[in-house]
Amino acid sequence: MLAKLFSKAKLPVSASRRTSQELPTPDISRVIKTAAPVYPAALTEDETESLAVEAERAVDNLSEQFEIWMRRDLESLRATWGEAQKAEATAEDYRRVYTAAHNITGAAPSYGFPAVARLSRSLCLLLSQTRPGENAPLINLHVEACRAAIAAGPEGDASHSVADAVCDALERRVAARLSA
Repeated sequence: MLAKLFSKAKLPVSASRRTSQELPTPDISRVIKTAAPVYPAALTEDETESLAVEAERAVDNLSEQFEIWMRRDLESLRATWGEAQKAEATAEDYRRVYTAAHNITGAAPSYGFPAVARLSRSLCLLLSQTRPGENAPLINLHVEACRAAIAAGPEGDASHSVADAVCDALERRVAARLSA
């Protein structure tokens, strides 16, 4: 039975089945209409100036929000650190402090707080090598330095130089603590 089936499969294809006919391309213009592209007119100098003023206002409004967001992130860091300072603190409590510091590290430069980013990065490094109950004074110094840097406001000359000095000192302490 299989031999009979295979013999039929080997039969030559008829000439009419070998040649393929080209099908005409369908005309779909009656179904799909394409609109001509519309290009906006060039802006006048007054319109350009007005847009620039609106953009500056929007950035100013956002920069006010940045400080609010930084303070909220700082409150999260302080709250998680408060929980981690309890006698029954676990590694999970310290992980939450690390996460709060890590969030600040990522957000602070965008919000105009480079010193806070540097402090929280140093804190993350310290926390990554710390078990519950260890390095509490040094962690506390980092948290309070972040608080002071945020209170000083974004990127000011005086606050920036003081924050740099604090960052340098804390980074040296973290390096010394971790190398010991």
